[in-house]
Amino acid sequence: MKIMNPMRNLALTIGCMALALGNSQISLADTLPANAAAIRANAGVTFALAPTTDPSRFTATADGVVQVSLMGNCTEHADLVVQFPTAPGQPITLSGSVTLTSSDGANSLKFKVTGIAAPDPANAGFLNNNYQATFTGGTGAFASATGAAQISEATKFTSPATGTGTWTMKGYVVTPPSAN
Repeated sequence: MKIMNPMRNLALTIGCMALALGNSQISLADTLPANAAAIRANAGVTFALAPTTDPSRFTATADGVVQVSLMGNCTEHADLVVQFPTAPGQPITLSGSVTLTSSDGANSLKFKVTGIAAPDPANAGFLNNNYQATFTGGTGAFASATGAAQISEATKFTSPATGTGTWTMKGYVVTPPSAN
């Protein structure tokens, strides 16, 4: 009777596990429809806060320019609600809607966002914001768009109620198949 080397046994086990897992893995491309496309964007924006009747809640508008992989150069307009904490340990929350419009005006892409803002520990005038975006249509090629993305943003207050920011987005957009 031949005794197997323990290292060879381990290598054989790991190899078999890798083969089994490799065949059962599902990639993102396998779960999205054929008419889904990756979307990447980066933007520079300015924003302004306006008070509401609730002293911890503000509305914010943001406007700027965006480079979008699926649309080219665009403008952005966002309407947000910013909820500041009312007790220690609560995050700043953000929610609202965003519209990106292509530079020629032929297409727009709309999405809803929800997120959290965290003050930069080195300077409370800076915030690091993270959003989940859900595409909700638009115009032109994006009239019935759906999909999702994540947005990472850095903002800086330039006064108590205004500031600048930059953000990046990564996600996917699903549009209806073209009729050919």
